[in-house]
Amino acid sequence: MRIEAINETTTFAYHPSMEPAWGVISLLMGEPTHTLCTDIYGSEQISNWKRKYNFLFESYRAIEKFAPANIMDFLLDVPVADISQEHYQELLLSIPPVDFLWRIMDMEFYGQASREVLEQALTDDEALDTAYSWFADKSDSFLAFAAFVRQSRRFISEFFSLAHELDNDDLHQAILSLNDKVEQMANVTRTGVTEKGAFDFSESQMGKTFRNRGPYSEFIFMPSYLMPYKACRYFHTTGDHKRQMLFITLRTSYHTQADTVKALKSIADGTRYQILALLAKQGTMRGFEIAKALSIATSTVSHHMDQLKESGLITEEPVKNSKYYGLNKQTAQELVAEISKDFCIDN
Repeated sequence: MRIEAINETTTFAYHPSMEPAWGVISLLMGEPTHTLCTDIYGSEQISNWKRKYNFLFESYRAIEKFAPANIMDFLLDVPVADISQEHYQELLLSIPPVDFLWRIMDMEFYGQASREVLEQALTDDEALDTAYSWFADKSDSFLAFAAFVRQSRRFISEFFSLAHELDNDDLHQAILSLNDKVEQMANVTRTGVTEKGAFDFSESQMGKTFRNRGPYSEFIFMPSYLMPYKACRYFHTTGDHKRQMLFITLRTSYHTQADTVKALKSIADGTRYQILALLAKQGTMRGFEIAKALSIATSTVSHHMDQLKESGLITEEPVKNSKYYGLNKQTAQELVAEISKDFCIDN
């Protein structure tokens, strides 16, 4: 564990104990951005875990499209020095199920959502149907949703049981090789925060302009090796002590030609290209604003956003009852750089 105070409001912290939790999230998502879990544990072992933790993988389908890594949001409530896998599990199991579900599924952003109905849904089928209607366009399986809502404690327990199995000697050996990368990330963070300020440095790492701009009274930068993102941001939206936590990858950023081709395919559509160009010029926008600007249906925008999110070219940020989309400038710049390199074009 490494904790370093950069200034009075900003901390750099690396907690190797949380790598297994990120590993579980990567496995639940199907290792969308790396194969480190497969490299460390082997495909046969991962297949065995999927059979052993079938409930975990099946119930995760309820939230994978709209809250794939929200289980880590509760870390915002843990003092940096107290973060550990064991402590985090205890915290999540201590939270009343209705409060856990309300937060992990971002229900505050759904105007029709009701805590009372959600609590009734734990035992009442009619209320469960109503609760599912809030997410029917984002959750493919009613059975998965029902299992997740009514057995959230089992989901938490199995999540950390799998994390405990990932926390083995093979992972420890992989982590030992990260010392130089952690030191490099600490230096980058220290310099970036000093030169740009914590908030602007956060935006540069995410490659986006944030809609929710605080103000925040505390910033925490935490690197991770196994997380399935280049950067992942969590932040408080209410309360007097607003905290922002930004996870940053320790993996070397690179693209294969297959990645480049996938990204090019996603923008090889007139409408998607127009959406990206619009976001580049206008900044973050809501779906209906994009639809109005391009004279297309809102449902059409949603379809194209799914395509663009897969290639990492857009960012998505919920603010109250709306979602704001933006161009991921970092990914776009990397794509242009890769094309220039492959085509031997001098900048």
